[in-house]
Amino acid sequence: MSTTDEQTQQSILQQVEFYFSESNLLNDRFLFTTQNANDGWVPIQTISQFERMKKYRPIEVIVEALRKSPELLEVSENGEMVRRKIALPKNYNEIQLNINKRSIFVEKLPETATLDDLLKFFRSIAPTNQVRMKKNREKKFTGSCIVEFKDAKDAEKILADITENKLKYGEGDAAVELDVISKTSYDESKAQKFGERRGNKGNKNKKRGRKEDSKDEESKESAEAKDTKERDASPVRKAEEVDVKERD
Repeated sequence: MSTTDEQTQQSILQQVEFYFSESNLLNDRFLFTTQNANDGWVPIQTISQFERMKKYRPIEVIVEALRKSPELLEVSENGEMVRRKIALPKNYNEIQLNINKRSIFVEKLPETATLDDLLKFFRSIAPTNQVRMKKNREKKFTGSCIVEFKDAKDAEKILADITENKLKYGEGDAAVELDVISKTSYDESKAQKFGERRGNKGNKNKKRGRKEDSKDEESKESAEAKDTKERDASPVRKAEEVDVKERD
């Protein structure tokens, strides 16, 4: 086997092991649901259609690479399915807490950066499990991302040193200082903003409700005034008035 083939198989294995990692499965609704519904098994044909897997063809190349997974993955006898050798633990909340401890939120990255660029950059700092790029509705990178390191100590070290040693992306004069906070702080800030938006929406609804109530009252008063005016102008009302005068 050539060196290129070995590198390709290593890349395939690394990518698919990431898909089935605790870090990814808890955030990948499709894959999580698929493997849960099939005793952990996922069709390799399905995996091969993921964006970062489409370049590996034929599918037999993927199957061959996955069979070499030392600990995490196993391939079915017919070579059509793959799953974790050890099922995902059920203590999801604890897993997520541990992921958060080894993760940071980073802003002010170049919007032209690719996932491979970011992986290369953060892996040069410390062993990295994943980088999740934040994208807008047009699916364009916003310059911010969540980085999960393999060890919580690496995330803690970056956060502890951030005031004295600003994290920089790029080289020389082109280097950009990055804003970095813990994943936990990011989640808290996000929750607060969401709460404020809900509060503002609630206030708007209340104001709208008050306006509508006011309009209803105005409409009611207007309708009553109109009704009174119509009654006053009606022949029946005039006849009643005449009749009263005559009785008086």
